Amino acid sequence: MMQTRPDIMQASALNEDRIQIFSNIVSRLGKNLKVLDVGCGEGAIGKPLEKMGNYVVSVELPTIAIIACKCGVPSVVAGDAEHLTFASNSFDVVIASEVLEHLWNPHSFFDEADRVLKADGYLLIETPEGKGSLLYDDHKNYFTVDLVKQVLGKKFTLCEVERLKATGCAQTPTIILLLRKSAVT
Repeated sequence: MMQTRPDIMQASALNEDRIQIFSNIVSRLGKNLKVLDVGCGEGAIGKPLEKMGNYVVSVELPTIAIIACKCGVPSVVAGDAEHLTFASNSFDVVIASEVLEHLWNPHSFFDEADRVLKADGYLLIETPEGKGSLLYDDHKNYFTVDLVKQVLGKKFTLCEVERLKATGCAQTPTIILLLRKSAVT
């Protein structure tokens, strides 16, 4: 007899909600987009975007990149979110799902995202919301919508905010932000 695990069921529902939000947002941005999935993990976000006809390049820390390859994540590059090894102006969309809170220097990531995005590109980020996120999962930073806007300054314009409620595995609410690269940086 199989036992029901509410924490796993909530985690699965949360992941499905995240994937649906990312897929909906990216589909509204256009077709055949060149997407950079920073911190791709097992490809939960990037794989569906690729199935939609987008070209997805994934970046992950070297040890995790090996796992990502074994999970079937296409086009995985071992790298660092704070020092992206891609040409300037080369992506339509940069995604960072559950990455910012782990970085030593999120400002470097934002600078790099700005650099690799095309002039009319989009940054799509997901992160736990608020100080409570510092209490779990080795998070080094916390964010709110206002903090993200403050950190990004004039580099990006906030276009959309989505929120997911806290669950058993996500102990704080999660924010998903769509930001457009500003014409003047």
